[in-house]
Amino acid sequence: APRRCQASRVNRRCSVTAASGSDSSSSGSSSSTEAWAWRSPNWEALRRQGMPAGQRESERSALVNEEIVYFIFQLELDAQLQRALNYEAFEAAQQIRAKRETVDLALRDMQERKAILVQSSMSDEDAVGAGAAQASLDLRDTMSEGLRLRSEMQRAVQEERYADAAKMRDMLAALDRQAKQAEALAAEQLPMEQVVSLRLGQRVVHRKYGYRGVVVGWDVGCCEDEAWQQATQAGDLTKGLSQPFYHLLVEVSDWSYSAAQPPVAYVAQELLAAPELEDDGASWGQVYGPDPLQHPYSYVLFLGQDARGDMLPCRQLRDKYSARRRDVYRPGAEGQEGEDQAE
Repeated sequence: APRRCQASRVNRRCSVTAASGSDSSSSGSSSSTEAWAWRSPNWEALRRQGMPAGQRESERSALVNEEIVYFIFQLELDAQLQRALNYEAFEAAQQIRAKRETVDLALRDMQERKAILVQSSMSDEDAVGAGAAQASLDLRDTMSEGLRLRSEMQRAVQEERYADAAKMRDMLAALDRQAKQAEALAAEQLPMEQVVSLRLGQRVVHRKYGYRGVVVGWDVGCCEDEAWQQATQAGDLTKGLSQPFYHLLVEVSDWSYSAAQPPVAYVAQELLAAPELEDDGASWGQVYGPDPLQHPYSYVLFLGQDARGDMLPCRQLRDKYSARRRDVYRPGAEGQEGEDQAE
């Protein structure tokens, strides 16, 4: 379908070649990118190169999929726990808490293994640059666990389980010490924004393979094993393994179907392009159209789509990566809201 170029400062380049670009896109018979009006990759032209699915999908990651599934389990168990407490079903609540702790332990073990892999893949110089990002994640995890323990301790006191409350108090004291250490380390290093270029919910295109996706997380360095690194040739990248690697939900129509694993990718920062960074602040909708991302995890991790075509991460996902809420208004709406508040 022909793409619509909305009036904006970045769309002036589009007016000259929009018609020819629409014709070639709709016919699907030409792989030429001469009529492509943007610096962002033409994903349709990249896909028409006829690359084998095995090569195009080599960045599929069971590790990232496992981490996302653990996070979804946490969301579901938290919802179940809240329902049980609302109905004063305390025995059921205890069982749900036990399941949550099992998931937390599994996720913590994964994070420790990933931290070892990141450190082993980085030089000392790169580790200094990535220190702030990792310290920020450590601080985030500590604060989240502290909030949970405080809630549990308060509930234990209300239920007169004073022995349990004392244990939780001691655990909170240990967490407070960890939080201070993580905060001090983060203050000594570079800001996270200087390490990670993309944000949660940002829609991207793979520069080489042309598949589309959305960012749901990242690691400050490559955490995959040697077999995956060899299969993807990640070590041969310009910036190697010492760069952010992003967790992506891949558009289902861009990868072949797999009953064993949904389309989840692990991709180096240098291989990803986003219109906002490539085309003078252009939105995803302006360059690639308004169609929402299709993925089985998207309805859990995102609240919907914003006015620029990116996805809105849920609060729990923002908390996981210490990301601020980002409000995107339709043209003219932001100014109108300011006038309303002034009145």
